[in-house]
Amino acid sequence: MRGRLWWVVSSLLILAAPQAWAGDSDTTVLSRDVVVSATRTDQPLSQVPAAPTLLTADQIDRTPLRGGHQVDDLLRYVPGVQPSNLSSRYNHPTAQAVSLRGLGSRRALVLLDGVPLNDGFGGWINWGTVPDDLARIEVVPGGGSNLYGTWAMGGVIHIFTKRPGFGPRFRSSTGLGNLSTYNQSLTTHYGAERIGFSLDYRWYHSNGFIPVPSYQRGPVDRTDDSRHENFSGQLAVALTRRTTLTVTGRLFREDRTFGTLLSQASRTIGSVGLGLEADTGAGGRWETRLFAQWQTFRNLTSQVTPDPRVRLSEFRDREQTIPSNDFGGMGQWMVPLGPQHRVVLGTDVRAIVGQSEEEIFDASGQAIGSTLARGKQVGWGIFGEWIATPTDRVTVIPSFRWDWWNNFDGVVVSETGSLTKPPDNVVTVLNPKLGMQYRVTDSIRIGASVYQAFRAPTLNELYRGFTFGGFSFLPNERLSPERLTGGEAKIEGELLQRRRLTFRATGHYETVKDQILFITQDASTARRQNVGRTSTIGADVDVKFQASEHLSLSAGYAYANSTIISFPPVPAREGLRVPNVSRHQVALGLTLGHPDRIQLTVMGRYLSKQFADDLNTQPIADFVVVDASLQKRIGKSLRLFFDAENLTNRQYIATQTATQTGPIKTLGAPLLVLDLIPDGLRNNLSLDKLILGGVGAPCDDSVHIGDANAR
Repeated sequence: MRGRLWWVVSSLLILAAPQAWAGDSDTTVLSRDVVVSATRTDQPLSQVPAAPTLLTADQIDRTPLRGGHQVDDLLRYVPGVQPSNLSSRYNHPTAQAVSLRGLGSRRALVLLDGVPLNDGFGGWINWGTVPDDLARIEVVPGGGSNLYGTWAMGGVIHIFTKRPGFGPRFRSSTGLGNLSTYNQSLTTHYGAERIGFSLDYRWYHSNGFIPVPSYQRGPVDRTDDSRHENFSGQLAVALTRRTTLTVTGRLFREDRTFGTLLSQASRTIGSVGLGLEADTGAGGRWETRLFAQWQTFRNLTSQVTPDPRVRLSEFRDREQTIPSNDFGGMGQWMVPLGPQHRVVLGTDVRAIVGQSEEEIFDASGQAIGSTLARGKQVGWGIFGEWIATPTDRVTVIPSFRWDWWNNFDGVVVSETGSLTKPPDNVVTVLNPKLGMQYRVTDSIRIGASVYQAFRAPTLNELYRGFTFGGFSFLPNERLSPERLTGGEAKIEGELLQRRRLTFRATGHYETVKDQILFITQDASTARRQNVGRTSTIGADVDVKFQASEHLSLSAGYAYANSTIISFPPVPAREGLRVPNVSRHQVALGLTLGHPDRIQLTVMGRYLSKQFADDLNTQPIADFVVVDASLQKRIGKSLRLFFDAENLTNRQYIATQTATQTGPIKTLGAPLLVLDLIPDGLRNNLSLDKLILGGVGAPCDDSVHIGDANAR
């Protein structure tokens, strides 16, 4: 045990150590046509063989879903992205997930300024910790384990916040809406020649709605109240003209109820980060980053009596406390090998320690037992990538990653007091990827990629069980990692000058060996198991039309047929669909007007039927939802927003949860109308330059202090 911990500490210290001192170079600004996440370094969007989607600050700001805690709702409008059907503002923390291209939830890495948002213990996404000052979002679907390891089997979603610009800047946003919804956000930035800082605070409260449909509802049912506070800070210091030190810190606290008085959860999440990055001249650069996160999660559940579907009263049956700690770091070097070749080399490590303590009560409130499950995980990877552009029409990107993953020191204490020590599990795996792109004409490009990826089970899947309505969901300490093999092909381009009409069509196919699903055992139990093999075949189409300065249209469609094709222990499951994946997804958008005057944005989406269970007996989704935002600028420093979510107040079933007497349904979010007054104050100084080491660049919301990549 001491040897393992010393290895983890040593690895973190190595990653933290500066690899080189930077020389002098000019500072440039990351343009909107450059993405970072697909290759872990700056790459023009037109030279990326994958099919990334880039949401800029302007695009985010004109939607009704511009708040950081609404990122999961915003991502529903990206073809191929399926967050949990119920918004994270109302959903249970452990149910907050995202699926890319039909691979199922918890198979995509979500990053916030390079640091994972995926909870280290459970894999769910901590959407509420995202601050409001967003710079852009990059979505890169398809196997991402070649660069990011276990968490990115299905792809990467990278959220970037704004870095301090030159001079002072202050922003305030206040929102009031129905469902007793209140939101207050404050952001302040200040930047000087070599130093800048930003502070972001958000307070949010909503009484929510009663999630149980009226035909299942009883006297016990109440609204799903939610409130949270999120505070984040960032300090950027230019140590030299080429070297930047960044320090970040975040603190998140929330309290929730889930439709009954005794069903509650609370969380406190704190995190710190340290980054050091620099240009080395001639296009080279290096960076290192460390992060640490600690969390305490308290989950209270109840049983409804006399029956989950005869909802007259309740008693508290379980109280779970889940403390966890998450540490990690990375080091990366980008080395140019001439004007047409670049090599990216790097390594990263992540260590997770967590446990689940559970106390069990009877109907009288007396404690009748307890359980304990705990374990540790360590993962380490080495990756390399060669970005070659032998001609101005051809891009070839081979890459690979070697991963070592270890799950150890597992302990499970049952309700009866029996102690089990699951065996340690060590896995090594190589994940290659080859991407190629060819520019057919000046406006048309074709590309293709083939890849392998993997995902290791989380501590939550291995050790933590839970119950609902007398139905038990069991972990499995003998789960094996998932293994994906897949490929994609795309065609994209511009059909009108100045990118007024753009399109992209992508086809993809993936198979997953040993995919982890909840498999129904009997009328009261489901258990996590490795399914022999699943497959997904799909396609995405995305079209954007800028008809004029005052009118833009967008349309997207995604198809994903994800099924179980092999399950020797239970052949009856073969041919059934993977839970929580819709075959069809449609997203439409219209923006009319100008942001400097008045602007209307209307967004609509359709999600076809999916199933909440492995037996495909619990259909959910199949709905159309319309959202809208009307914005009016008043003077130079004030804007009024009128936002409406689910404008038609469409009632639909977002999910179902099994009980011993049948499933309990959960409604999707109803109509929410919110009035906001953002952009309270801005600096009126006549400063139009961002300064770093004496080098100036045009200053706007997309300009940041620091390196040329603005990460």
